[in-house]
Amino acid sequence: MTLDFSNDETYTKETVLANVRYAVFDPKSLREDALFAAFLDMAVTFALMDYSNPDRPRYKIIDAVDMVSLDIRLEEIMEAANENCRKAGYRIMLMEDAIFEITGIEIPNDMPCPMYVGTNPERILGASILMHETYLEELAMQIEDDLCIAPSSIHEVLIFPLSRVQPGKIIETVRDINRTEVSPQEKLSDSAYIYRRGSHVLSQATLKNPDNLTC
Repeated sequence: MTLDFSNDETYTKETVLANVRYAVFDPKSLREDALFAAFLDMAVTFALMDYSNPDRPRYKIIDAVDMVSLDIRLEEIMEAANENCRKAGYRIMLMEDAIFEITGIEIPNDMPCPMYVGTNPERILGASILMHETYLEELAMQIEDDLCIAPSSIHEVLIFPLSRVQPGKIIETVRDINRTEVSPQEKLSDSAYIYRRGSHVLSQATLKNPDNLTC
């Protein structure tokens, strides 16, 4: 049975656990009753995916009322979200391949610095790939470099070889895009993140000197 937010008969514990996934949001964008945990400067939530209309998937952030009314324990929903994310999987592809997949337009592969897009197959709430180190590790090993990651929205992240970019410049670009291109509801963070393949650690890049953009 597919979860349909407009149909109370489908809004059961079993269907919710079958459709829930992890998602990452800007903490300031969440309602007070949202169930979330801190992750770097972001918030990890449980999002219920609704595919009743395949052309327009929707999501709902789980809150305390949902947990109580459906008698869902925290351990249950965590296990279900992990399993559903594992089944759905994530993808990291070159930007030109991502553009071709969406538009059918071929972009010449002549960028001075390769740029990758990380998201899930549906491109809905795909920035949660940040929680799954396996995908970041595989790319880092493939390109033999650490990663600089820019959250373009709650739906996807942009990934660069760390040795080819200046994290301070990436932070500046992220902030400009968030101000001009991303809706407040879909903004994730004004930060950039560094993944170190040697230590398997994802950390937030912070500006030491905003004037010269050093991190």
